[in-house]
Formats: sequence, C-alpha cells, structure tokens
Amino acid sequence: MQAGDLLDGRYRLVAELGRGGFGSVWLATDERMGRKVAVKVLLEEHAADREAVSRFIREARTAGGLASPHIVTVHDFGRVPTGSGSGAGSGETHYLVMEYVRGRSLADVLKKDGPPEQPDALRWARHVCRALDAAHREGIVHRDIKPENVMIAKDTGKAKVLDFGIARLLTQSAVLTSTGNIVGTVPYLAPEVWSGAGADSRADLYALGVMLYQLCTGRRPFQASSAAEYMYKHLEEVPARVRTADPALADLIAQLLAKDPADRPADAAEVHRRLRDVRPGVLGHGDPHPDRLRRDADQAWRLGAGGVPGEAVAVLPGIIRDLARICGPADLRTLRTCHDLAVFLARDGSRAAAVALLRELVPALAAAPEARADVLRDLDHWERELATEGPGEPRAVILDDLLTGGPRSG
Repeated sequence: MQAGDLLDGRYRLVAELGRGGFGSVWLATDERMGRKVAVKVLLEEHAADREAVSRFIREARTAGGLASPHIVTVHDFGRVPTGSGSGAGSGETHYLVMEYVRGRSLADVLKKDGPPEQPDALRWARHVCRALDAAHREGIVHRDIKPENVMIAKDTGKAKVLDFGIARLLTQSAVLTSTGNIVGTVPYLAPEVWSGAGADSRADLYALGVMLYQLCTGRRPFQASSAAEYMYKHLEEVPARVRTADPALADLIAQLLAKDPADRPADAAEVHRRLRDVRPGVLGHGDPHPDRLRRDADQAWRLGAGGVPGEAVAVLPGIIRDLARICGPADLRTLRTCHDLAVFLARDGSRAAAVALLRELVPALAAAPEARADVLRDLDHWERELATEGPGEPRAVILDDLLTGGPRSG
C-alpha cells in the first residue's frame, strides 16, 4: 500500500496516519462520495490469521450498527485480492472505511499536553459515557476503553470512541482469545476479567474509571512493570483517592474502580448524569481544601459582623480567588463569599464599590434564585444609602478580577 493507490476502485489513499500491530490507517478520498475518510487496512501478514480477520470484520459490523455522535462511524468494509501469497486467506487485503476525525487521540493529548482542564476532562468523559450507553443498549461491550481509543475532534472538541475490534455481545461471556490470552489492555482491565469470571458492561465502566482517574491526575491508578503485577493490583489494591474540589467526583471514580462489579454504577447513563452534576476543580498539592476556605470565609464574616469590616475586606478577596480557582467561578460558595465582601465594603464606608459589586453579582446568580434574592435585597438597601450618604471611600472591586485572579482591589 502506498499513497496514490486506488483501493477497490473507490478509495484513493492519500497519506498513512498511523500503524499498529495488526493494521495501518490511511487518510483517503472516497471518490464516489467526494469526501475524506479514514481507511484501516489489515496488514498482509495477518490475512491468513483467521482470528485477526474475524476481529477486523467484527469491528466493521459492530461499529457499523451503532448510531451515536460519539462513536466513529463505519461506512464500509470489504476485501480485495492482492495477487500474491498462498494458502487460506492469503492474497487478500481486508479494509474498513471510517469517518475521518480531524484531531488527536486522548492518549496524545495526555502525553503531549498533560492532564486537560477539568471542564474538558469531564465533558470528554460524558461523551464516552454516551458512546458506551449507545453500545450497551445494543447489547455490546467495547472491552478496550482507553485514551488511545478516544479521538478528540479538532473542529468540535467532541470525544469519539473507536476500535470495536474486540467488542462482544453482552450475552457472550468469553474473555480469552483462542490462544488463551486475556483480551484488552492490561492497565484498564477490570478485576473480573483477570479472574476469568466474564465481563459485562460494568467492565467498560471500570476502564472508564481508570481513564477518568488519569484525566484528573495525569497518571493511572495503578503503576506496574508487568501484566502479573497489574493483575495483582487490579484484584487486590485500592488506589489512592483523587483529590477533587467536589467530593462527588472522587466518590464516582472510587465507585467506578470498585472490585465488585455490583458496587459500580448501574450503567453508563447513570455515570453521565453524575458527571454532569460535578462542580469542576481538582486540588493540587498544597491547595487548601474547599471546606477550609469556607471556614476562612466564615471567620472573615465573624470579623465583619463583630465590628471590624475593614479586616474582613482585607482577607476576603484572597479567599474568593482561591474559591474561584479551586471550586469554580460559578460555584455558589464563591459567589456568596463575593456577596459577603460587598456587604463589608459598604459597612467599611465604600458604598459605591459595594453597589457596583452587588450589581455584577445579580446576573451571575441567575441559576440560584435564593442567593440572587439576598443580593437584590442588599442592593436595594445600599443603593438608597449611596443616594443619601454619597459614594464613600473609593475602591475598585471588580467581580471578573476576583473570579479570574486579575488585579487586586485598591
């Protein structure tokens, strides 16, 4: 195979995109449809390997029967004679034609860029959940979920799952190849696969948990130098808990990595719902925990309420910046602490700055009606004070600066 070849009278090979142990992937032009496609070609030396050919055909038929915006679409597959070789199955080139996704694999993102920003990690994990939900609803287990099998589209930022070559029907429990090898990629294999108990959709969820752990921390939950060591760790060890701003994410990852499949979430749809509700933020080493920040904010409130609002004004901006960085700028804890700051600015004599900050908070709290009502009540009060008492001590306190770590008030 080389650039310029016309495969099966239809697919013009343009450039090789990658090569693995069983096949190569080419960028090609579908001359009948006039579109770019990706063509996976089974390497000629495997054409006589019945298992390799069977896997190749199964991938085409499995993925071709699934409909999801987060699964790479299979358009066509076939075989053409090569005119060389001898023996059963030789002299043929098997090919599979897929949607061309312009982008990078998630493995490439992790290797070259490190862990993504958490909003991206959570979004991509939700996309994988939607792909798995579509497959599981059709009774299909992927069995090889890992960053190498997730593409991130450059134009849309969507994650798309590919390589259903070792997928099996949920009604089939076999986990070994005909040569006795465990199927899958060892760092992502669920304990029940190692133990030979069979794998269902919850094995895919376990692999998703390994991948999500990796997205959040930059490393897999288990590090090992051999398959035997991985087997022991997957079967016996409990990984360190992920440090997250929202305990719900750490809880979810721990449940996905449960040794007993019955202790994992029920299905990919449940995982998707729980990921959607997670508040972004991962704690780095040395970062204060959100609970400590909340206690610091409460202490600042007591200072202000106790008659020293200036001291509260001095410490609250730093607390807010940490809350915004760790919990997120839209987190209710962050915005309520901004409200506290506005109140103590007013009490410390900076009525104009307080009113300006309260006005910025009103639209920011659109999704929290009770907190928004509290801000509107104080805004009404201090607007009347501003009208009668004047602006007071000048201060520049801008909400966007507080939430993004911009210039400090002065």
